[in-house]
Amino acid sequence: MRVVILAAGVGARLMPLTRNTPKSLLDLGDGYTLLEHQLRSIAAAGIRDVSLVTGYRSEQIEAKIHSYSEFRFTIVYNPVYRMTNNIVSAWMGLKDVSEPVVLVNGDDLFRPSVIANLIASPHEITMVIDRKDAYDEDDMKVVIADDLIVDVGKGIPSETANGESIGMMLFRGRGLRDTQASLMTMMRQEENLQLFYLESLRRLMHQRHPIHFSECEANDWAEVDFHPDLDHMRQQLQLKGMG
Repeated sequence: MRVVILAAGVGARLMPLTRNTPKSLLDLGDGYTLLEHQLRSIAAAGIRDVSLVTGYRSEQIEAKIHSYSEFRFTIVYNPVYRMTNNIVSAWMGLKDVSEPVVLVNGDDLFRPSVIANLIASPHEITMVIDRKDAYDEDDMKVVIADDLIVDVGKGIPSETANGESIGMMLFRGRGLRDTQASLMTMMRQEENLQLFYLESLRRLMHQRHPIHFSECEANDWAEVDFHPDLDHMRQQLQLKGMG
Protein backbone atom coordinates (compact mmCIF):
# COMPACT_ATOMS: atom_id res chain seq x y z
CA MET A 1 0.00 0.00 0.00
CA ARG A 2 1.25 3.47 -0.92
CA VAL A 3 0.03 6.99 -0.14
CA VAL A 4 0.45 9.75 -2.71
CA ILE A 5 0.18 13.26 -1.26
CA LEU A 6 -0.53 16.14 -3.65
CA ALA A 7 1.58 18.99 -2.24
CA ALA A 8 2.69 20.99 -5.28
CA GLY A 9 0.46 24.07 -5.03
CA VAL A 10 1.40 27.61 -4.02
CA GLY A 11 -1.36 27.99 -1.40
CA ALA A 12 -2.14 31.49 -2.67
CA ARG A 13 -5.23 31.86 -0.51
CA LEU A 14 -3.03 31.61 2.58
CA MET A 15 -0.68 34.42 1.60
CA PRO A 16 1.36 35.99 3.14
CA LEU A 17 1.94 32.87 5.29
CA THR A 18 2.87 30.86 2.22
CA ARG A 19 5.10 33.50 0.66
CA ASN A 20 8.21 31.69 1.86
CA THR A 21 6.70 28.44 3.16
CA PRO A 22 4.73 25.72 1.33
CA LYS A 23 1.27 25.09 2.73
CA SER A 24 2.30 21.59 3.82
CA LEU A 25 4.83 23.06 6.22
CA LEU A 26 2.60 25.61 7.94
CA ASP A 27 2.74 25.18 11.71
CA LEU A 28 -0.52 23.92 13.19
CA GLY A 29 0.70 24.21 16.76
CA ASP A 30 3.27 22.60 19.04
CA GLY A 31 5.80 22.76 16.21
CA TYR A 32 3.94 20.22 14.06
CA THR A 33 3.26 21.03 10.43
CA LEU A 34 0.29 19.98 8.32
CA LEU A 35 2.48 17.41 6.56
CA GLU A 36 3.64 15.95 9.86
CA HIS A 37 0.05 15.55 11.07
CA GLN A 38 -0.71 13.71 7.84
CA LEU A 39 2.32 11.45 8.29
CA ARG A 40 1.29 10.61 11.84
CA SER A 41 -2.12 9.43 10.66
CA ILE A 42 -0.58 7.52 7.75
CA ALA A 43 1.88 5.79 10.08
CA ALA A 44 -0.93 4.86 12.47
CA ALA A 45 -2.63 3.10 9.55
CA GLY A 46 0.50 1.01 9.04
CA ILE A 47 1.61 2.58 5.74
CA ARG A 48 5.27 3.39 5.18
CA ASP A 49 5.55 4.04 1.42
CA VAL A 50 4.75 7.69 0.68
CA SER A 51 5.09 9.63 -2.57
CA LEU A 52 5.02 13.41 -2.35
CA VAL A 53 4.12 15.34 -5.48
CA THR A 54 5.83 18.66 -4.92
CA GLY A 55 6.37 21.90 -6.78
CA TYR A 56 6.31 25.15 -4.82
CA ARG A 57 9.22 25.34 -2.34
CA SER A 58 9.90 21.65 -2.90
CA GLU A 59 13.36 21.91 -1.37
CA GLN A 60 11.81 22.73 2.02
CA ILE A 61 9.57 19.66 1.93
CA GLU A 62 12.45 17.46 0.81
CA ALA A 63 14.57 18.73 3.71
CA LYS A 64 11.75 18.19 6.22
CA ILE A 65 11.18 14.53 5.44
CA HIS A 66 14.80 13.58 6.12
CA SER A 67 13.93 13.34 9.82
CA TYR A 68 11.25 10.68 9.16
CA SER A 69 13.38 7.59 8.59
CA GLU A 70 10.48 5.20 9.21
CA PHE A 71 8.99 6.12 5.82
CA ARG A 72 10.17 5.22 2.33
CA PHE A 73 9.69 8.52 0.53
CA THR A 74 9.57 9.23 -3.17
CA ILE A 75 9.59 12.80 -4.44
CA VAL A 76 7.74 13.45 -7.70
CA TYR A 77 8.45 17.01 -8.82
CA ASN A 78 5.80 18.80 -10.89
CA PRO A 79 7.56 21.55 -12.86
CA VAL A 80 4.32 23.09 -14.17
CA TYR A 81 2.57 23.49 -10.81
CA ARG A 82 2.07 27.24 -11.30
CA MET A 83 0.31 26.81 -14.64
CA THR A 84 -1.95 23.82 -14.00
CA ASN A 85 -4.50 22.42 -11.57
CA ASN A 86 -4.08 19.29 -9.47
CA ILE A 87 -5.01 16.95 -12.32
CA VAL A 88 -1.38 17.12 -13.50
CA SER A 89 -0.04 16.31 -10.03
CA ALA A 90 -2.48 13.40 -9.71
CA TRP A 91 -1.41 12.03 -13.08
CA MET A 92 2.26 12.35 -12.19
CA GLY A 93 1.77 10.77 -8.77
CA LEU A 94 -0.24 7.79 -10.03
CA LYS A 95 1.14 7.03 -13.48
CA ASP A 96 3.92 4.64 -12.38
CA VAL A 97 2.10 3.04 -9.44
CA SER A 98 0.98 -0.59 -9.65
CA GLU A 99 0.20 -1.36 -6.00
CA PRO A 100 -2.95 -0.28 -4.10
CA VAL A 101 -2.66 3.45 -3.45
CA VAL A 102 -4.34 6.19 -1.45
CA LEU A 103 -4.37 9.62 -3.08
CA VAL A 104 -4.80 12.53 -0.68
CA ASN A 105 -4.77 16.30 -1.02
CA GLY A 106 -1.84 17.99 0.67
CA ASP A 107 -4.12 20.38 2.58
CA ASP A 108 -6.23 17.68 4.24
CA LEU A 109 -5.94 16.93 7.95
CA PHE A 110 -7.53 13.64 9.03
CA ARG A 111 -7.76 11.26 11.93
CA PRO A 112 -6.05 7.85 11.59
CA SER A 113 -9.47 6.19 11.53
CA VAL A 114 -10.32 7.92 8.24
CA ILE A 115 -7.49 6.33 6.28
CA ALA A 116 -7.79 3.04 8.21
CA ASN A 117 -11.45 2.71 7.21
CA LEU A 118 -10.61 3.63 3.62
CA ILE A 119 -7.91 1.01 3.13
CA ALA A 120 -10.26 -1.62 4.57
CA SER A 121 -12.51 -1.11 1.54
CA PRO A 122 -12.38 -4.11 -0.83
CA HIS A 123 -13.47 -2.07 -3.84
CA GLU A 124 -11.38 -0.97 -6.83
CA ILE A 125 -12.14 2.73 -6.35
CA THR A 126 -13.33 4.20 -3.05
CA MET A 127 -13.79 7.87 -2.23
CA VAL A 128 -13.94 9.24 1.32
CA ILE A 129 -16.96 11.47 1.88
CA ASP A 130 -18.79 13.19 4.68
CA ARG A 131 -22.34 14.46 4.81
CA LYS A 132 -23.59 17.87 5.91
CA ASP A 133 -26.91 19.61 6.31
CA ALA A 134 -25.96 22.12 3.62
CA TYR A 135 -23.22 22.54 1.01
CA ASP A 136 -21.65 25.67 -0.44
CA GLU A 137 -20.19 26.48 -3.84
CA ASP A 138 -16.61 25.69 -2.78
CA ASP A 139 -17.45 22.17 -1.57
CA MET A 140 -16.48 19.27 -3.83
CA LYS A 141 -19.99 17.88 -3.82
CA VAL A 142 -21.07 14.35 -4.73
CA VAL A 143 -24.31 12.67 -5.72
CA ILE A 144 -24.92 9.18 -4.33
CA ALA A 145 -27.43 6.73 -5.79
CA ASP A 146 -27.78 2.99 -5.14
CA ASP A 147 -24.75 3.07 -2.80
CA LEU A 148 -22.46 4.41 -5.53
CA ILE A 149 -21.13 7.88 -6.31
CA VAL A 150 -22.62 8.86 -9.65
CA ASP A 151 -21.42 12.47 -9.93
CA VAL A 152 -18.81 14.75 -8.39
CA GLY A 153 -17.91 18.41 -8.79
CA LYS A 154 -18.12 21.87 -7.29
CA GLY A 155 -20.74 22.80 -9.87
CA ILE A 156 -23.34 20.31 -8.60
CA PRO A 157 -26.33 22.25 -7.23
CA SER A 158 -26.33 22.25 -3.42
CA GLU A 159 -29.88 20.92 -3.30
CA THR A 160 -28.84 17.93 -5.44
CA ALA A 161 -25.75 16.98 -3.44
CA ASN A 162 -25.94 14.37 -0.70
CA GLY A 163 -22.26 14.21 0.22
CA GLU A 164 -18.89 15.92 -0.04
CA SER A 165 -15.56 14.48 -1.19
CA ILE A 166 -12.91 15.20 1.45
CA GLY A 167 -10.01 14.78 -1.01
CA MET A 168 -8.92 11.21 -0.26
CA MET A 169 -9.36 8.16 -2.49
CA LEU A 170 -8.24 4.53 -2.73
CA PHE A 171 -7.37 2.86 -6.04
CA ARG A 172 -6.48 -0.77 -6.64
CA GLY A 173 -6.45 -3.28 -9.49
CA ARG A 174 -8.55 -2.41 -12.49
CA GLY A 175 -9.78 0.75 -10.78
CA LEU A 176 -6.22 2.07 -10.60
CA ARG A 177 -5.51 1.14 -14.21
CA ASP A 178 -8.72 2.74 -15.47
CA THR A 179 -8.00 5.91 -13.52
CA GLN A 180 -4.46 6.07 -14.90
CA ALA A 181 -5.85 5.65 -18.42
CA SER A 182 -8.49 8.32 -17.86
CA LEU A 183 -5.88 10.78 -16.58
CA MET A 184 -3.53 9.99 -19.47
CA THR A 185 -6.30 10.63 -22.00
CA MET A 186 -7.08 13.96 -20.38
CA MET A 187 -3.40 14.98 -20.34
CA ARG A 188 -3.43 14.95 -24.14
CA GLN A 189 -5.81 17.93 -24.28
CA GLU A 190 -4.41 21.24 -23.08
CA GLU A 191 -7.75 22.60 -21.88
CA ASN A 192 -7.96 19.79 -19.32
CA LEU A 193 -4.83 20.89 -17.49
CA GLN A 194 -6.80 23.46 -15.50
CA LEU A 195 -9.23 20.89 -14.09
CA PHE A 196 -9.40 19.08 -10.76
CA TYR A 197 -8.31 15.45 -10.99
CA LEU A 198 -11.77 14.34 -9.89
CA GLU A 199 -12.98 15.20 -13.38
CA SER A 200 -11.22 12.02 -14.53
CA LEU A 201 -13.29 10.08 -11.97
CA ARG A 202 -16.42 11.84 -13.14
CA ARG A 203 -15.78 10.51 -16.63
CA LEU A 204 -15.42 6.99 -15.26
CA MET A 205 -18.72 7.40 -13.42
CA HIS A 206 -20.42 8.36 -16.67
CA GLN A 207 -18.96 5.20 -18.21
CA ARG A 208 -20.70 3.21 -15.45
CA HIS A 209 -17.50 2.39 -13.58
CA PRO A 210 -18.58 1.76 -9.96
CA ILE A 211 -17.17 4.36 -7.53
CA HIS A 212 -17.78 3.34 -3.92
CA PHE A 213 -17.42 5.46 -0.81
CA SER A 214 -16.14 5.34 2.74
CA GLU A 215 -17.92 7.71 5.08
CA CYS A 216 -16.41 9.78 7.87
CA GLU A 217 -17.79 12.32 10.29
CA ALA A 218 -17.38 16.06 9.77
CA ASN A 219 -15.08 16.36 12.80
CA ASP A 220 -12.80 13.56 11.57
CA TRP A 221 -11.11 15.76 9.00
CA ALA A 222 -10.47 19.35 7.94
CA GLU A 223 -9.23 21.21 4.90
CA VAL A 224 -6.76 24.04 5.39
CA ASP A 225 -7.54 26.39 2.52
CA PHE A 226 -8.18 29.85 3.96
CA HIS A 227 -6.89 31.82 6.95
CA PRO A 228 -10.01 31.06 9.07
CA ASP A 229 -9.47 27.33 8.36
CA LEU A 230 -5.96 27.56 9.72
CA ASP A 231 -6.99 29.51 12.82
CA HIS A 232 -9.85 27.12 13.53
CA MET A 233 -7.64 24.06 13.10
CA ARG A 234 -5.01 25.40 15.48
CA GLN A 235 -7.71 25.95 18.10
CA GLN A 236 -9.20 22.48 17.58
CA LEU A 237 -5.82 20.77 17.82
CA GLN A 238 -5.09 22.58 21.06
CA LEU A 239 -8.41 21.45 22.49
CA LYS A 240 -8.48 17.77 21.57
CA GLY A 241 -5.97 16.93 18.87
CA MET A 242 -6.45 15.23 15.53
CA GLY A 243 -4.42 12.13 16.37
